[in-house]
Amino acid sequence: MKGSVLIIDDDRTFRFAMGKALRRLGFEVDEADSAESALGKLVQSESADVALLDLRMAGMGGMELLRRRGASRTRFVVLTGHGTVQAAVEAMQLGAFSFLEKPVDAEVLAPLLAQAIADKDRARTEAGSEFVPPLVGESEDLQAVRRFVTLAGPTDATVAIYGETGCGKEVVARHIHLASHRRAGPFVAFNGAAIARELFESELFGHRRGAFTGASEDHPGLFREAHGGTLFIDELAELSLDSQAKLLRALETRMIRPVGDKREVAVDVRIIAATNRDLWPEVQAGRFREDLYFRLQVLPVVIPPLRQRPMDIVPLAEHLLGRLATGHRLREDAKPALLSYRWPGNVRELLNVLRRATLFAEGHELDLALIRRMLAASVFAHGAPQRPEPVVAQAAPAGSTNLAEMERTHIERVLQEMGGNITRAATALGIDRRTLQRKLKGYGIDAD
Repeated sequence: MKGSVLIIDDDRTFRFAMGKALRRLGFEVDEADSAESALGKLVQSESADVALLDLRMAGMGGMELLRRRGASRTRFVVLTGHGTVQAAVEAMQLGAFSFLEKPVDAEVLAPLLAQAIADKDRARTEAGSEFVPPLVGESEDLQAVRRFVTLAGPTDATVAIYGETGCGKEVVARHIHLASHRRAGPFVAFNGAAIARELFESELFGHRRGAFTGASEDHPGLFREAHGGTLFIDELAELSLDSQAKLLRALETRMIRPVGDKREVAVDVRIIAATNRDLWPEVQAGRFREDLYFRLQVLPVVIPPLRQRPMDIVPLAEHLLGRLATGHRLREDAKPALLSYRWPGNVRELLNVLRRATLFAEGHELDLALIRRMLAASVFAHGAPQRPEPVVAQAAPAGSTNLAEMERTHIERVLQEMGGNITRAATALGIDRRTLQRKLKGYGIDAD
């Protein structure tokens, strides 16, 4: 066989004629009479190499299928009798391999299908070398994390990653995925804190059309998108108790039930879960299921915060500067400032500080004064905000005990350092321009 082709078209006559011609040329052919039925075939681990996709069909159209195909590695060749330049551009932007107008002869189509299949095979070969940020540093804590990745990766066991916000839990999860036999499969990430609780189950397990208000089409869900690969669930503690129960069942049975569906669907997915909370107190408070907690403890690992591995800070900063590719470098006198800071926002905060520093640097060297200014402006440096906008106050000036006075003093100094430029000052403070203007007005500060 030259490869497998899925014909997605609601025209039965076209499917029959094209399928017969492609089989005669040595291709394995499957058919789907709608985009909805094609979605179920595309999430299978052995999905077709290439899909011939019609744009205009009853129900879900071809463009929508391209948007919702998830992590499927199938290559799409769009065939349509209603071709326009705009449609061709949109299809290519959505990842179509090629765009052709009907009618098309199978003999002419065959070389293009061979190219698409070769492209898929090449991508599968290169998937194991997909770039993932390295685990930079030589501290004992980080070496222990590397050893864990090496040992846990080849297994198929569930992993629980614990660590503060910004410490690199997803990066570790990606390394575990690449160290596994699933490396050629999809890595799908889900952030439990980034979606409304009532949509958790639909996002994870999918839903049937009409399952709830607004569910106008079937949705496969992230479990099926991750079929054959790894599903990374971040902020696990945000899941409702009911969603936790369904997650536990999926872990134990490898079966899921989409919202509004009476049937269960088999999935082949490895789960890596992460949280910035200690889950045992959540269990004791009744907010997290005890059975799920112990199910996740098969392979637990704690990612140490940056402040606990100071020897990694400078190498990591230099690596991140290289990733930013701005040509800036860290001057020697600035390194002690990075080492003495506690990094409550961890690696994410370090990256933000370096980004701002490269923006405000007058040359290509990041010196002590600049790094100190960027650290003072970091929103992480002043504890978690108690209101939607970040707190920008730094350590209190001598004789000051009022938070508002601290904030006003800090804003005035940063504004002065930025030459009165509100946009640059807002960036240095880690807030937007409108918020800064509101604060300036409230404190009676004249930007001039």
